[in-house]
Amino acid sequence: MNEQLAILFSSSNIAGTIANRIDVLSGFLDSYLSGFENLRTVSFLLMILALLLFLFIIIIIYVRAILAFLHNDRKPAASETDEDDIFDEDDALRLSQIIEKQERERELEKELQKELDLARAGRKAMELEAQEKQETELKKERQREKEKAQKKERETELEKERRNKAEVIDLDWKKGNISELEAKASQIKINVDNLSYRQSNKPLNELTGLIIDMIGRGVDDLKIAQTILFRNQYHSSEEDVLQLIDAIKDFVALCRAGNFANVRTGRDLPPEEEALSYLAEGDASFSLALLENLMDANIDRATAPGMENKKDAIYREVSAQAVIFGNLASIADVHLATGAFELAIELQPQNVAAWSRVADMYSKAESTSKAIWAYQNVLKIADGEINAREVANAGKNLSQHLYAQGNSLQAAKLYNSSKQYYDSLGINRRLDKQEVEIIEIIEANHQDELRATVLKLLGRDAARGFSFG
Repeated sequence: MNEQLAILFSSSNIAGTIANRIDVLSGFLDSYLSGFENLRTVSFLLMILALLLFLFIIIIIYVRAILAFLHNDRKPAASETDEDDIFDEDDALRLSQIIEKQERERELEKELQKELDLARAGRKAMELEAQEKQETELKKERQREKEKAQKKERETELEKERRNKAEVIDLDWKKGNISELEAKASQIKINVDNLSYRQSNKPLNELTGLIIDMIGRGVDDLKIAQTILFRNQYHSSEEDVLQLIDAIKDFVALCRAGNFANVRTGRDLPPEEEALSYLAEGDASFSLALLENLMDANIDRATAPGMENKKDAIYREVSAQAVIFGNLASIADVHLATGAFELAIELQPQNVAAWSRVADMYSKAESTSKAIWAYQNVLKIADGEINAREVANAGKNLSQHLYAQGNSLQAAKLYNSSKQYYDSLGINRRLDKQEVEIIEIIEANHQDELRATVLKLLGRDAARGFSFG
């Protein structure tokens, strides 16, 4: 409003200035026209003209002032309206973003809490299972001790009875006293519970013969793995068992394909059937000797002149052979197996199986930092569908390391994902009574049929089939 008044006052000043100028002009014209007769008339006309001009200028100034006032009055109102509109839209957008972010955070918290609850439930179930198993073992141990005490007591009583009878029995065989003793001895009852079969834990190097026997009988890999885990009492991991089965089958395939025929020429190396027979006895040294010479021969072939185009393909082949070597060596020598897996990675850096197994070896050697690094590398380079088994193994073992470090949420997520995979395979399913009986039959006979099984696997003899499960 002050600005409007200033405009009006400035317009009045301008009008006064113009009026003064007109008066001066009128005076000049009056003095100039004083000699004429109609001076008064001319002066009167000029005054009217000046007045009209003055009024016209005043009207123009006021009109301009009013228009400016109206224009300025509309512009701030419009600006304030625009600013209010802009503020309302930005504020609504920011509010929606904040709400959406809070919703995502709540969903993430719910998901993490759910995973944590599952992990806690799984861990609690495992603890309860371990506790129940421990209590069962304790009860069995107490029962065995009780049975031993009862047996010892019975033996003591029988010994006393025998001594008492010995004092009065005439040992003259002609009187038939010996037959009477035999008749009395036949009446003694034997406690069958003391003779019942008890499951014992066997290491993997004692189960290679059972694996070879079941492969020869055409049993599928999953059923073999379930059997070996059962006989091993689950002391070995699923990946250890599956990789050992794969390694034995791959070694047999190399034998059948004649890969060792050339490397044995001129070298003191055992024949394939002898190496496989020793492997069935738990001794992998002959098999490792054949594999080592085969790898050396292939590396020499790859570095020979003119083989530049085939070098990478040969290295991939040797990398796969190094994995077989490492898996067979792992049943007896972790450090030798580690070196083989490291060689496989050096020859083919994208060998996911080699990364998975070298991580397992680092973990067994208690090189925790190297094991975590290798397992993380598996998850980084592995294809979730092609390498699902390696991913599950890495997730399972990495979750244990992360849980030990206090990262329970990430550990629970990896553990649950790994458990879902192994549950889908059914590898940890307990064998039923019929399957256990079949395993006992195979174990009882596989030593007698070992040579025939080896020859059959190598394609040098035909043996009858066997239906399992």
